[in-house]
Amino acid sequence: MHPEADPAGEDWDREAPYLSTGSYLATGRSEFGADPPPSDVMRITHRALAALASIVASAYVNLVEERERWVLWVPVFLGAGIALYFAMPGEPPPWSGLLFTLGAFGLYLLAGERLPLRLALGALLALGVGFTAVEARTTWLKTPILQRPLGPVPVEGRVANVERLDKGVRVTLADPHIPRLAPELTPPAVRIRLRPTDTAPPAGTRVRILAALRPPPDSPEPGAYDFRRSAFYQGIGAVGFAFKTPEMVAPAPVGVVGWINDRVVALRELIADRVAARLSGAPAMIAIALLNGEQTGIPPDDLQAMRVSGLQHILSISGLHISLVAALFYFFARAALALWEGVALRYPIKKWAAAFAILATLAYMMLVGAQVPTLRSVLMTALAMVAILADRSVLSPRAIAIAGILCLLYQPEQLPGPSFQMSFGAVLALISAYEVLRGPLNRWRKDGGWLRRAALFVGGLCLTSIISTIATMPFCLYHFQQVANYGVLANLIGIPITELWIMPLCLLAYVAMPFHLDGWIIDMIGWGCDGILWTARITAALPGAALHGAALSDLAFGLLVVGGLWLMLWRRRWRLAGLAPIALGCVLAPLTPRPDMVVSGGGTMVAVRDGGGKLWLSSSRGGGFEVETWGKRDGGEGRPPAWPTVGTDDGSLRCDSLGCLYHPDLYRPERRDPATPDGRLVAIAWTRDALAEDCDNADLVISRVPAAGCDAPRVIGPDVLAARGAHALYFERGGVRIETVHDPQSKRPWD
Repeated sequence: MHPEADPAGEDWDREAPYLSTGSYLATGRSEFGADPPPSDVMRITHRALAALASIVASAYVNLVEERERWVLWVPVFLGAGIALYFAMPGEPPPWSGLLFTLGAFGLYLLAGERLPLRLALGALLALGVGFTAVEARTTWLKTPILQRPLGPVPVEGRVANVERLDKGVRVTLADPHIPRLAPELTPPAVRIRLRPTDTAPPAGTRVRILAALRPPPDSPEPGAYDFRRSAFYQGIGAVGFAFKTPEMVAPAPVGVVGWINDRVVALRELIADRVAARLSGAPAMIAIALLNGEQTGIPPDDLQAMRVSGLQHILSISGLHISLVAALFYFFARAALALWEGVALRYPIKKWAAAFAILATLAYMMLVGAQVPTLRSVLMTALAMVAILADRSVLSPRAIAIAGILCLLYQPEQLPGPSFQMSFGAVLALISAYEVLRGPLNRWRKDGGWLRRAALFVGGLCLTSIISTIATMPFCLYHFQQVANYGVLANLIGIPITELWIMPLCLLAYVAMPFHLDGWIIDMIGWGCDGILWTARITAALPGAALHGAALSDLAFGLLVVGGLWLMLWRRRWRLAGLAPIALGCVLAPLTPRPDMVVSGGGTMVAVRDGGGKLWLSSSRGGGFEVETWGKRDGGEGRPPAWPTVGTDDGSLRCDSLGCLYHPDLYRPERRDPATPDGRLVAIAWTRDALAEDCDNADLVISRVPAAGCDAPRVIGPDVLAARGAHALYFERGGVRIETVHDPQSKRPWD
């Protein structure tokens, strides 16, 4: 082909004649000794570089065109900085975040007008602020964590919170005094479960409780939710249970914040007592959850039915509840002011009503607690009302961005939790979807009759439920390993009951309680709660009500989140590029490796995987929530089965009264270590008598009893388990990979 006819338009060498293909390939040079013409590799490289330059130029144009959306990425990079802090293997130096942030800020000021550089440095600055915020909060809290079980000891403290449970009551004692524990090692608060027959002491009173204390529960498996970290940021350094009824002691002075907290907790208990006097069982607990935000008393079976049916979000005080409270208070305040002719004609009653709605939602948040969904909803509602005060319209995406920034700076530790992720993920998806659909929906609603409006209402509920389900699916699989398949059906019934019946009655009950006229209202609230429970139970009983899957890997989860954010935060067509990481995340999701063995932190429970991939437990008793988490993270519905007394049928596990021998490579020859052609041998020793033989023959020994002097290549005994927590073991061709909850060499403050 002549150079001028080349599709790429390259004119490599107009004067050098070309040889035939055969002679050129044979000699590699022209007959005059000139350099050979460009190869196919060079042409492909040139075209690839040209295509890459075109993509970069197009991306830059799109980025500049979407300037108004840049602010939406600020909370994303704040969250990235917070996530980076929690992902670190050890605690970074307390000055590292601030130093990085100041450096990024200085470079940002020096960047001048170079837009790409300023954007990159701005992203790093936001990341540094997020890292610094969570690092500063961790340093400021410094919650001492109880390091070993203690008690029974008389624990004295002020009742700061009271929580009703399915059976019994749990209290949180602030400023505790614990004998045999130095003041600098005493946590700011402890949580104690009272006996089922005991009644809760009033909030604000100082009590003495004979209790056994232990550290907050550890993560049940490496990678699972860290309950101890959550307790650390709540200021709770120990948990336990009571042996005797709490004794009242002389009250101690408290500050203004403590006094306000005591009054709010007392009000919550008063509301709960009023409900308990009229209702009982699960309906009473749901009514209490909606009236004072306390969800701990719902029976486990009913709570599971709410999860499987996709109705659990109704129990969380969030956008549905806050927006309804604000709308009702705004409507009634404006209507009442409009009846006063002199005021309505002279003053901006619309703005007065908006201010009143803000105060009402803040008071409601104080009553039910400032959980992440509640705080996010209150912030977004307040921004909408502030827009009314300022005679401006609120851009919803910016409202959620501002709410995200404030939530992350106020409580950065909430980012890894499912509540934060699901709340913001669902709302962001709804806002993004309705941005696209607003035009078509408005055109279809225009000049429509009642039938079309009714269809739009039902269709809107279905569409909202579908969008929320899809948006929260990665978070459900990552944290809970299940997704509600019939959530749309359940929400078609549950949301109208909540929105049109229960919540208006709840507001009416607040008004009627001071006058003791709330009895009949609470009864009617109970009817609505019965309807929600009936819907949850029927839906959960349907075949295939929940989709169960193994826990997602961090990589697959991160790809799904990044792709979703890219798809939702931009408006131009380049947003569709977010589908690529989403697709890759979906491909990687089922490929997440699961451990071949799991050992509990106390060494009392062991799980092994047989040749068919099934997980087996060492015992049918004990373990509780810990082993249920193992089963769910493995893709099951709960607790795995216990292995037979003699071991598994396939021979990979053989047991006797002293212990078990596990052959992880028996049915997987492709991963056998070349140094052990017969496969590796793992010994699980229940007694000291088993150690003598196991330590000589096994490649790895897991011992429930002290194994000092064991000569096996690797030993996991009680001392190792106590220091490192639960173990997850992956047998690979190059050896065994062991993940643990803790690393003693790089402890975090909550370890």
